[in-house]
Parts: sequence; C-alpha cells; structure tokens
Amino acid sequence: MALYAQVTKEIRNGPSGPETAAFFDLDRTLLSGFSAIAFFQHRLLSGRMSPRELVESVAAATCFGMGKIGFSALVTGAAGAFRGFSEQALMEIGEEIFEKQLAKEIYPESRALVEAHQHMGHTVAIVSSALHHQVVPVARALGIEHVLCTHLETRDGAFTGRVVKPTCYGEGKAFYARELAQKVGCDLGRSYFYSDSHE
Repeated sequence: MALYAQVTKEIRNGPSGPETAAFFDLDRTLLSGFSAIAFFQHRLLSGRMSPRELVESVAAATCFGMGKIGFSALVTGAAGAFRGFSEQALMEIGEEIFEKQLAKEIYPESRALVEAHQHMGHTVAIVSSALHHQVVPVARALGIEHVLCTHLETRDGAFTGRVVKPTCYGEGKAFYARELAQKVGCDLGRSYFYSDSHE
C-alpha cells in the first residue's frame, strides 16, 4: 500500500463508509488488456469455433469498431454461439482462463485502489460490458462483492442464445450503477468511477 500512497491519497483522505461507492470498469482499467480476446483465443484454439463463426465474429467486431452496429447487436450475435452450452462449463472455462492468463494482467495500481476503497469501507463494484464468466473470477481475486455486467439468458443451466437486456454498456452501465446505489444506499455524488473510456 505504501508503494501506491500517492495514487490512493485522495481515497484515504475522503469520506469513509458504504455510502461512498467505487465502480471499476474491467478491461484496460482493472486488467491491462481485453478479457474478451483471451476468451476468443481459447475458443479458437480449443477447436470450438467453426470457420463460419470465426468469420462472423471478426466481421461483427469490425462493424462494431467502425460504429456500424451497437454493443447489443455485437453481443446478440456472439450469444448465438453459446446456445445450448452449459453455464457451469463456461464458468469453469472462465476460471481456467483467469488462472492461466488474466490474473497476471491485473494492474498493481488498480489492486491498490480497490484495497484502499475496501479499507475505507466503501461499496466496491465492477461494472463492465463483459460477460459474467469473464468478470466473476477477477472480482473474487480482488475481493469485490458486487458484479454488474452483461448476462446471457439461461434456461435449465444452459444458454438460450439470447442476451438479458439492458446490456451493461454505455447507458446500461449507468443504469446498473444507479440500481446498485439505490439498493445499498450510496451517494453517487461522492462516489468514484474508474474507466478507460467515455462509454
């Protein structure tokens, strides 16, 4: 903690208690990279991705990057690939990818910020457009209780191929942050939000 005293000074000198919240984005905020890339690589290298799915995924990501489709359309397209797949199996894959790759991508500065907020008794949450199986292992490793993220619809423990709306992107992030703040009694006016982008 002493190593990052300057980074955490404002937090330590600020108000304490659960009424203050700290919302952390995941990719390029808590993690140095993009968790989706690690999962894409795993799916590709494990042979679970057909050539058609590969082409469609790259095309969709390109269209999203160019602003031709929105995030919900991007996730809806990806959700179809998981239709019928076990939710438990995907969570296990998420844990494996975290242990093998993502654990070492957690910024030490971000870890210090999280610990500073926890020390002050703040309500700490990850709010990310990433999917549940991408976020939960990171939250557990950092001791973060609240996970606000995009969810795929499930039925009888398997994915239906549909996305739960709203997705946790853009205004969706604000929606879920406000919902948590209301639920636990946080004052957003004195809370913190960490992110690498405007969305």
